[in-house]
Amino acid sequence: MTLASNVLAVLLIIVCVGSALMDFKKPEQLVQSMNKLRIPLNALPVLGAIKIAAAVGLILGFGNIRLAEVTGACLCAYFAIATTTHTRVKDSIRDTAPAFALLVVSMLFVLTTFAR
Repeated sequence: MTLASNVLAVLLIIVCVGSALMDFKKPEQLVQSMNKLRIPLNALPVLGAIKIAAAVGLILGFGNIRLAEVTGACLCAYFAIATTTHTRVKDSIRDTAPAFALLVVSMLFVLTTFAR
């Protein structure tokens, strides 16, 4: 992987682990957001597990380029769904922007991973 893909991978790992921890803790602000997005609260541990799996895939991807590519593609799908979910309920740009930004970062990761 290139230096750019390594930096993006580390960024995505930090975000996925941090976000997963919040999913498991279920703070009130997150609960309110999930209710607004019409996502059942029992889905939060599943979403957290997906993010932990993505972080593990990215970590192992430092030694296995194919795993990094697949993990990056899966993160693109995850954040595309998240962005779509926010827009479906007409969420504000402020609340939709993080999901969209992470979609862009995931896409850049995949593109830089292929550019080895």
